[in-house]
Amino acid sequence: MWSASVASALLAFGFSIALARTLDAAAFGAFMTVFAVSRLAAPVAQGGVSEMWLQAFGRHGRAASAWIMPGLGAMASTAGLAVLCMTGWAMAFAPSGDAGEVAIVLAVAVALGAPADNAIAEPMLRGRFVRVALWQLAPYIVRMVAVGVAALVLWRSDGTRAVGGPLVITLVLGTAITSMIGMRWILRLRLDPPSDDAPMHEAMAAAPGLGAALARSLPFAVQGLAYLAVLQVGTIALGSAKRVEEAGYFSVAMNIVTAMHLLPSAVFARVFAPRYFLWGNSDPARLARTAPRVLGWVMVVSIVASIAAWIMLPWAIPLVFGPQQQGAIAPARMLALAFPVWCLAAGLAAHHTTPAEVRWRTACWIGLAAITIGGCILEAPSAGLDGVVRAVIVGQVAFAIMAIIGQFLFVGPRWRAAS
Repeated sequence: MWSASVASALLAFGFSIALARTLDAAAFGAFMTVFAVSRLAAPVAQGGVSEMWLQAFGRHGRAASAWIMPGLGAMASTAGLAVLCMTGWAMAFAPSGDAGEVAIVLAVAVALGAPADNAIAEPMLRGRFVRVALWQLAPYIVRMVAVGVAALVLWRSDGTRAVGGPLVITLVLGTAITSMIGMRWILRLRLDPPSDDAPMHEAMAAAPGLGAALARSLPFAVQGLAYLAVLQVGTIALGSAKRVEEAGYFSVAMNIVTAMHLLPSAVFARVFAPRYFLWGNSDPARLARTAPRVLGWVMVVSIVASIAAWIMLPWAIPLVFGPQQQGAIAPARMLALAFPVWCLAAGLAAHHTTPAEVRWRTACWIGLAAITIGGCILEAPSAGLDGVVRAVIVGQVAFAIMAIIGQFLFVGPRWRAAS
């Protein structure tokens, strides 16, 4: 998982570097604005279904296979909603007509990507983390293949239209291939559900339907949307405010921060998520023994990574992304300093595993999204890049405070009672 996280970061950098060094600042900012919208639409399409399946198997054991088909129905509904939302943005807020056309085509890739995103639950539940690691790399490989296919025309590019053709079509085709593989995994999870070592499981009162699946997956969909909102809304806000060069700078900065975020993501969302849901619902004493040690190690590594990024970014960004991206240095350094705050908040939020705790976790994510989105929308037209960075950092601090409150109100008392 660590190797896959590093490789994912390198591939994500490679995708941005290829575009940043080929396009002028305005064209790069316009394309990355559209790409940010597609990444923001992705959790809407995914619908939180994979996390719902993880929680269901943690609560009900093998009987949770009954949630697979309702989950697929919920995913189809949310994927359609994502396409509508992205198409609406393209028609109303795209920075140019070419960008709007690219956004509409990318909406297809977003919908096709939902099965691939949700399929990761299958190897996670079976503890097959080599497969999890490889699947984590899949979308980044697709992006790099798209850049390779588009390379022959990118060097002649003078705008979004020239970039959009080969790049976007390859993204759509590559995503369709991974989704076909993902659907096979999902159906295997239904036909051959995994077993675990829990002493007992909560019984299922009745066979679930589409409405129940939507209700259970909604909190996780909100959490996924809020997370990507933090990463993408600044770029979208700056691009929509016609500050396309600053949108490009912020996109570079957030690419660096996203690479750093792969550390807590690998630990809390990939390796320990199925275990936390299982232990939180059937063996909270075990979770109380393990989770603080995991969080402690992540915090140590995050502080070291934050200091290293602060030192290295002034020369690394011009070297890697090109001298035209000098404006990304200051926002990237500020966001890197806030990285340990994010790791603390993400780690504490991962401890919320029971239905009541998941509701509080969702409230934390909603607070994060509200502050970040509201701040970026208000700050982008007037304060520009500096205001957007402030909004993102304030949102992360608020998220950490709410996660700490949840630890004291819900998780801590339950852990002490179990111990």
